[in-house]
Amino acid sequence: MTNRYIMINGDIVPYENATIHVASVAMKYGASVFEGIRGYWNSSNKTLNIFLLNEHIRRLLESMKLMRMKHNYSSKDISQFIENLVRHNLLKEDCYIRCAASIEGEGGIDVSDPVMLSIDAFPQSRKAKQQEGIHVSISSWIRISDTMMPPRIKCIANYQNGRLATLQAKADGYDNTILLNQNGKIAEAPTACIFLVKNGILITPSVTQGILESITRNFIIEIAEKLNLSCKQQDIDRSECYLADEIFLCGTGVEILPVVSVDRFTVGKGIIGNITNQLKLYYYDTVYEKEYNGSHYLYPVSF
Repeated sequence: MTNRYIMINGDIVPYENATIHVASVAMKYGASVFEGIRGYWNSSNKTLNIFLLNEHIRRLLESMKLMRMKHNYSSKDISQFIENLVRHNLLKEDCYIRCAASIEGEGGIDVSDPVMLSIDAFPQSRKAKQQEGIHVSISSWIRISDTMMPPRIKCIANYQNGRLATLQAKADGYDNTILLNQNGKIAEAPTACIFLVKNGILITPSVTQGILESITRNFIIEIAEKLNLSCKQQDIDRSECYLADEIFLCGTGVEILPVVSVDRFTVGKGIIGNITNQLKLYYYDTVYEKEYNGSHYLYPVSF
């Protein structure tokens, strides 16, 4: 991008001026929460469709609440900030929007520390291997639990747990990895939730299994019902992944990403499965406003 801008506390500033001090609590202790949001360009309507914006803002505000961040921002304020920035950056293509709330004061544990709201928006395409699928491991690192650092808080400090697991997986020759929780059950991938398909039934860990309460996961559960697909939320053993017919990861960043092997065990036929493909097509038809009526999922920004 040329002439890229970022929004800080409601003001649009040049990219190079969007800074926070190295002595801030956000930098020193990881006291920052965020949301990653996708926008999809509809060339016919000349609109950027921001996917599930209200749900993302709601989760951001919930993360701020649990981190005891004091602020005066409403959901309407934040959505307007995002809309203004998208227009200012002339984003007439698929993009990624990162909205973060960070403690910018130099204090320590003090709820009066000032909070900086930052919003970045930039072009972003699909993750690699959307068609051929990825190879994952089961990590030796354990997913953090609600009694340690609650995974439902989308806090940057929590992501070090997944980063360690990802680095190990990459070193071992995998594309990604899956974390187990404290009870040895499947939790999630470092930046995505997981679904298995067995005998035509979708299976995913419940939200009490050490997972982020994923917005994309909720969308998939909802559309599965529309497609007459059974979906169960339950404990999943590691060995169930080896015997699954299909597996895919889901999240804002990965969208719907097929998994074709786990710990070198081939998943199904080693290619994207029928149900995974069906869900992917519905997802893309929704965000691009094609076959299905998904307008209530979209926040359109017109140019």
